[in-house]
Amino acid sequence: MATSPTERRTTTPPATDDRFAVPLRGVAVDPETRCAHWDDSVDVIALRFGCCEAYYPCDACHEAATDHEAEPWPRGRFDEPAVLCGVCGTTISAREYLDGDGEAQRASGSRAKPDDSEGQGPSGNRASSGDSETKRASGSRAKPDDDACPRCGAAFNPGCRKHRDRYFEA
Repeated sequence: MATSPTERRTTTPPATDDRFAVPLRGVAVDPETRCAHWDDSVDVIALRFGCCEAYYPCDACHEAATDHEAEPWPRGRFDEPAVLCGVCGTTISAREYLDGDGEAQRASGSRAKPDDSEGQGPSGNRASSGDSETKRASGSRAKPDDDACPRCGAAFNPGCRKHRDRYFEA
């Protein structure tokens, strides 16, 4: 990652990061919402938590920035904005994000791509598997069946679906 320290900010309540149109907090967050915990090229979303209505790049950022236990986004509010694309700044509903994460394609059997994109890099942060489909520069267009922003097509980390229960009520 080639972001300078001045491009990364750490915020905790009551402060939010003024670079974003939504209330966003986190640890060493860059302009596309990568954080100290998740900073691969496809780590460009922030998720809204039900407990405090703020967006965080990950649950570890929520834990570091707050004094309460995280509550996932409630199922009854899945049609409300709950995900921020860090590339274009679009907010999308939980339903739209979850429908776009490949679950529908896998359920119908049209997508049998293995998901091994979540591992540890040399820095201790997660790293993608390194295949050319997963490791794209931010802002690049994803293939139609990939996890991607519905507005700008920026690729999202497909490994996030492994722990989506941390962010979205089942």
